[in-house]
Amino acid sequence: MHSYTIGAAVGVAQCPACDPYSCVAISSTFLMSSSLLLQLLVVTTIASLHVVGLKLALQRFPARTARAQRRHLVAGLAGIALIDLPLYHLFGFYKTWHPEWIDQVYQIITPALVILHANATAISLALAGAWMVGRVRARFRTARTEQHPEPLESTAPRTPALPDRRRMIQTAGLATVGILTSGRTLSAMLTTDEHVIERVVVKIPNLAEGLRGTTMVLLSDLHSSIFMGRREMEHYVAAANELKADIAVVTGDFVNSKLVEVYPFAEAFAGLHAPLGVYGVTGNHDYYTREIGTVAREVEQCGITLLRNANTSIERNGERLWLMGMDDADIYHINQFIASGRTEQGTIENLVAGIPNGAPRIMLCHKPYPFEEYSALGADLMLSGHTHGGQVVLAHLDTLNLSFASLASRYVSGLYLSRGNGRSQMYVSRGIGTVGLPMRLNCPPEITHITLV
Repeated sequence: MHSYTIGAAVGVAQCPACDPYSCVAISSTFLMSSSLLLQLLVVTTIASLHVVGLKLALQRFPARTARAQRRHLVAGLAGIALIDLPLYHLFGFYKTWHPEWIDQVYQIITPALVILHANATAISLALAGAWMVGRVRARFRTARTEQHPEPLESTAPRTPALPDRRRMIQTAGLATVGILTSGRTLSAMLTTDEHVIERVVVKIPNLAEGLRGTTMVLLSDLHSSIFMGRREMEHYVAAANELKADIAVVTGDFVNSKLVEVYPFAEAFAGLHAPLGVYGVTGNHDYYTREIGTVAREVEQCGITLLRNANTSIERNGERLWLMGMDDADIYHINQFIASGRTEQGTIENLVAGIPNGAPRIMLCHKPYPFEEYSALGADLMLSGHTHGGQVVLAHLDTLNLSFASLASRYVSGLYLSRGNGRSQMYVSRGIGTVGLPMRLNCPPEITHITLV
């Protein structure tokens, strides 16, 4: 378990020429429009790597005849299509086209698909690395020969080269890469339910004495689906209840993309309890069902109060804490409000209606991207998810998260401090479920226990 503490007194550099409303860390509009393109670009890059790996493999292990070489090429391209086309569907088009038979097929083939894909990528990288090393060595030998020409060859017999032995060593090396990759991939798939309790302490400068010590449990990104059933969700609900927090919040993506997925979610989360209430906001995957009204109704009927561009006050020890929440489809209305002081739909006006000046405000927003904008609106703490913490994280280098999620935003997981006002904070949960491939690497599911001080 990890613990974080950040005080409001920590300073950050500010742009003196800009006010907090116009000086933001990221362009949320750009992130909104480029997410799908980024996913498709990543999959295309991986597919291109597989093609390069196939070319290098055919060069390194040539067939005895041209006809056999062509057969190997066709078989290799067919294999690449087999493992990469499902990725294009999962990451690019699943949300808009997902017939029932697709889910049934994925449920059967996904383990093999993931292992094949991981092996193809790892072996392609190994072959590319060997090719680069060979090129460097060849250049080094050429340069050394030019500086020190070798004497004429002796007529004495020489030991013959052993190409078969070299090929055997290379094949054994690639097989070792495949075995290690398969083992690591299986581990990443089998440990997706081994959650971590993250304990976070957050200092709120304007928090009344009676509210200090208030606790919250945060869950996010359940993604109810064929890979996250009712039984698994009940396991997480039980773990959250054991923390005995005052308030429980669920920051969206209750389902993956189908309306039918909301029913097992609602059945499981009917068991989530907190003395001061259970609250939530919608996520982008909830909108993929195209039945957001039904999803919202089922979620509310299971006991979760959805804050859809609205706020509510929570009373403890005679003091009030204000909880605000935005529908995922409307979170970027804040840009219009910042630009003109109003919104055509009245969403932001409704979000802050009735909140006294200086009152402590906690913001629920599925996506973390508009953090600076909502901190300028007065949110003391924003709670988000969406990123899955990267889900597949290649490495952690200090605060740097090496994952595809980090290409979209610096907000990936953990606690952040506003660059605009140096006071507002945001916590981004790694979430619980998965999207695309049902695996997590260096990124365990998370239930967050937050203490306000």
